Amino acid sequence: MARPDRVHLRLLATSDVHGWLEPWDYHAARPVPQAGLARTARLIEEARTASNTLLFDNGDFLQGSPLSDRRVAEGAEHPVIAAMNHLHYDAVTLGNHEFNFGLSALLEALGPARFPVVSANISDMEGEEIIPRSVVLARQVADGAGGLHDLRVGVIGFLPVQVLVWDKAHLEGRVVVEPILAAARAQVGALRARCDLVVALCHAGIGLPTAPEDSEDASTALAGLEGIDVVVAGHSHLVFPSARFDGMPGVDAVRGTLQGKPAVMPGSRGSHLGVIDLQMRVGDWKILEAESHAVPVTDVPASPALVDLIAPAHRATLAEMDRPLGHTDQPLNSFFAMVAPSRAASLIAEASAAYVREQLGEGAPPVLGSGQPFKCGGRGGPRHYTDIPAGPLTLRHASDIYSYPNTVAALRLTGHEVHLWLERAARVFRRIRPGMPDQPLLDPEVPSYNFDVIHGVTFVVDLERPAMFGPDGQRLPDGRIRDLTWQGQPLDPEAEFIIATSSYRAGGAGGFASHPPIHSGARRMRDVLADHLALAPVPEAVPFWTFAPMADTSVTFPTSPHAAAHLDEVPHLALTPLVEDKAGFLNLRLSL
Repeated sequence: MARPDRVHLRLLATSDVHGWLEPWDYHAARPVPQAGLARTARLIEEARTASNTLLFDNGDFLQGSPLSDRRVAEGAEHPVIAAMNHLHYDAVTLGNHEFNFGLSALLEALGPARFPVVSANISDMEGEEIIPRSVVLARQVADGAGGLHDLRVGVIGFLPVQVLVWDKAHLEGRVVVEPILAAARAQVGALRARCDLVVALCHAGIGLPTAPEDSEDASTALAGLEGIDVVVAGHSHLVFPSARFDGMPGVDAVRGTLQGKPAVMPGSRGSHLGVIDLQMRVGDWKILEAESHAVPVTDVPASPALVDLIAPAHRATLAEMDRPLGHTDQPLNSFFAMVAPSRAASLIAEASAAYVREQLGEGAPPVLGSGQPFKCGGRGGPRHYTDIPAGPLTLRHASDIYSYPNTVAALRLTGHEVHLWLERAARVFRRIRPGMPDQPLLDPEVPSYNFDVIHGVTFVVDLERPAMFGPDGQRLPDGRIRDLTWQGQPLDPEAEFIIATSSYRAGGAGGFASHPPIHSGARRMRDVLADHLALAPVPEAVPFWTFAPMADTSVTFPTSPHAAAHLDEVPHLALTPLVEDKAGFLNLRLSL
């Protein structure tokens, strides 16, 4: 029945697209059925059959794929912005990764945007806004009987305060980022007074209602603030509503609400379209009913119009990724990178260390490189592994091994600080009880890229011991790194080293201690790795770290199903394939 007193308003949202426009994996050179904004675009077209729709993006749209990370010619439109203009976004907010290339590059990329961009908690050093903190969208909406009404929708956006750590090299001394909740308390009231509905685009995950002020998972706490009507969450690359959030305080994972407010989190890389349907009463614009869901794009055909629009950038990216580099006589993969040294992570360490030695010249202390596995499943799924066969190497492979736009940095550390670095890396492992079989090895809350191991030393990880560093940075007196040596001798705590690492890690990201870099340039880690692959042979994997033996004890860990064909690469490990789980991961047993 036609209801002239009600308006159906449909809010659509994407988040963490990370430059995945085409449903194509540039690293693996294959299509992906469950990602790509071109697929999401088809869902957007279908969702807009509703009378009144608004489309938002929740940040991290500019960085994350070889297509989006390519340097754009001066004056040219960034392909991600071109795609968003084509889709007629109504408003977007910034995520932390928008700042990976620096503030001026971001503002230049946003220049051609035909949609408002908002961010309420970032300012210049004088406290002035860099971009608008919020916007009021004036729209005419149709009621159930076809009558038109004026509706004012306020949109405010937030990003994690930790961006000051993650992109310290770009942002230190240039911007101030206020905690999400503090900025919201200061600004939402005034915005609410100017509009009928307030939508918070919160580039943060879903956590506890009592989350601390600086939490990366502030969306639930934000939803509890008076004046906010709807929350779009993101950053953690998860999907809401979903069973993953069952039982969390303040969260209704069935109805899709946070502290009673309609909310959605639409995955990442265009994997889902967030949809919130509101039934609002004309006049006072009270929300009478709300329904939230995240629609997957799996096997949805791509939008031909968007594919045509981005085709030139897609072709240019494919050509760039095919640039020849070198050759490898052995496969490079990350299947076992969480239980043994991997060739791929070793290449990162070798390449960065060689580059830093060249930059510092003779007379510098010993240079050691750090390396980490970036693709080890996790939230990326069982396809999210480096898997490079023996044979020719191209820029695609270098980008696969190091997929982030971080630059090279060099730190001066003592032997004691090297030890602490390794203790922080070892936090990725759970504490294991002796004499028990098949205990889960990995802490799912610690991403694989924080298993950042310094190469050039040897050590043993004792899993019976607790991690020295907890999730909140608390420190125990003893750790799990044993028998730490350098050049065959116990590591001198007072010895001085130069550590070649990334700008991301140098700023203290991942709970690692922040150190002033003695060298920090504009050279990207990926490009340094590419140069290294063109000049140096791929090294053999040397087991410079191992787990301490534990009698009658085994652990399990998930990996790619393709790992079963590569067990001969780690002959020193006692591995037994088990079964694939519901998510498609192969579980392996490691006898300690």
